[in-house]
Amino acid sequence: MNASKKHCIVIGAGIVGSSCAWHLVKRGLKVTLIDQLLPGQSTSYGNAGCISSSHVVPFSHPGIWKKIPRWLFDELGPLTIRWQHLPGLLPWMWKFWRSGTRQGMMRSASAQAQLMHRVSEDYAEALQETGLVHLVESRGCIGVYDSRDDFEEHRWELEIEDELGFEWEYLSPSELRIMVPDLKLDGGVAIFHPSWQHTLNPGRLTECIAEAAFSAGASWLQDKVSRVEASDLGVRVNTESGQELQAGHLVIAAGAWSNALARQLDYTVPLAPKRGYHSMIAKPGLDLEYPIISKSRFFVMTPMEEGLRIAGTAEFAALDAEPDYRRARVLMQQAKHYLPGLRDDGVSEWMGQRPMMADSLPVISPSPSRTRVFYAFGHGHYGLTQGPTTGRIIADLVNNSEPDIDLSPYRFDRFRNR
Repeated sequence: MNASKKHCIVIGAGIVGSSCAWHLVKRGLKVTLIDQLLPGQSTSYGNAGCISSSHVVPFSHPGIWKKIPRWLFDELGPLTIRWQHLPGLLPWMWKFWRSGTRQGMMRSASAQAQLMHRVSEDYAEALQETGLVHLVESRGCIGVYDSRDDFEEHRWELEIEDELGFEWEYLSPSELRIMVPDLKLDGGVAIFHPSWQHTLNPGRLTECIAEAAFSAGASWLQDKVSRVEASDLGVRVNTESGQELQAGHLVIAAGAWSNALARQLDYTVPLAPKRGYHSMIAKPGLDLEYPIISKSRFFVMTPMEEGLRIAGTAEFAALDAEPDYRRARVLMQQAKHYLPGLRDDGVSEWMGQRPMMADSLPVISPSPSRTRVFYAFGHGHYGLTQGPTTGRIIADLVNNSEPDIDLSPYRFDRFRNR
């Protein structure tokens, strides 16, 4: 494996892997991007489309376990578990619970904020240089709570955002009516997140970033990786079709499938597939100018090129389990609670696998044992948000440049002593 040090293989063509490929080829490396699906056609295709740069509170926090039983037994609730798959999830759940102390929550929120404060600048660079400015809107996002009591229950999350430097503001009922005339929020509370952006087509955005990398000299291989090896001299990648590639460096950015490759090089980390669904309405019968996130019902409504996307829910199941599209239909019911005039003409449904680390933080890290291997996965709900930032950091690491942020919270081996 005495391959060229200037050649880097990137496994995974979602927003994170495509951003890594683009940043690496910009630095003068020869890059091969590999995925069994075309760029942007897996998890990056169907997300809510929000670049949510102020969301820093981890999903595991004090009090979350008191809510989980109620959610599980609510047909319209935000969480479901395939009970037959529970035994395989228990090790991850244990780590998730251990991360949810006050100290653990603040550690994760601070680390998340460190990345989020770079998001706008890194996106601006990527969009300008690839000519994709037209695919992202910078309008902010409206957050809604069903009642004043619900808002007060969640106020602490906004206080943490305040503490970490992220702005939000109240919306009066009259302001909300002007911004979203079709929204019904009787007795509820609305706020505004000015820093949020949203893309009109997350799949196409990812595809175009990959295409920009190809235009700059990167190569594309559509195949499934079966085996990875690494030594001090280089890396070797074998695919299911029988191809073998050698290179100087390897980046694993395969999302929820990354553990299968990490196991061959180091070991597995507490990563679980947290499934999300969407319903895409081609003709919703109304116009939204802003994304709307329900902080009470845990889903997002985002205006896009092809209509209105209703996205959210969390389902825990094995990676290869069949989708349960009832979860997508639940989203439609929830959306009509806020938008009574919403039509359901031309609805398509989708399911994707969010790669969720137990502490809600991504892995952006060199391998602890392989000098030529780097990891970029586990972004959970924030892959779209943090893709360009992660790509920049990985390009720094591969080129032996010192990143301008502390990477210790995102280390691959951070759970070894917990």
